[in-house]
Amino acid sequence: MRTVNPEQHEKKRRELLSAALRRFAAEGVQASIASICAEAGVSPGHLYHYFPSKEAILEGLFQLVLDEAATHLSGDVQAARDLPALVADLYSGKGPNLLFDLLAESQRNAAIADRLRRHSAEMKQLLASAIARGQAAGLVDDTLPAADLATMLLAVLDGSKAIRLRDPAVDRDHAREMLLALVSRVLGDRPASKAAGSATAAD
Repeated sequence: MRTVNPEQHEKKRRELLSAALRRFAAEGVQASIASICAEAGVSPGHLYHYFPSKEAILEGLFQLVLDEAATHLSGDVQAARDLPALVADLYSGKGPNLLFDLLAESQRNAAIADRLRRHSAEMKQLLASAIARGQAAGLVDDTLPAADLATMLLAVLDGSKAIRLRDPAVDRDHAREMLLALVSRVLGDRPASKAAGSATAAD
């Protein structure tokens, strides 16, 4: 019986997901298994050893994005600038073109619509947890619930992926700087009125 090396298996799995992402970004979610196999340089039989269907590949991509976001947003917030920078860095996430294609496909495909909703809920929870840690450390405005801030920021992040689609002349680094400035204001320190009130109460 052949022994499977978990590390090698996971490495190959991620290589196949990267190939699938490139084809989905180029062709949309209608990209065929044959196209993905050609991109990855493998046979369909080899691909099916790791992913039994195209739906399983999409599920793997959703999970990959969540795993990377969880790693990215984990840990303590050490300074007021940390969380906005972490959030802004999510701007360069996996395939903005694929996101929009999935949103369009979700209007026709109930399974994709359901997975997108679950993905959004999981991303919201990850971001809300990071925001709550920043609020607990006194570094993030706590006058709004963390879940509400997470919902708003996810909408901003999704929308930001369309910046260069609308205007290809916009520099990617400049777009990130604009996003960082916006997120920094959303996640700013506690309002002066509250801080003043706290100081008065302490006196």
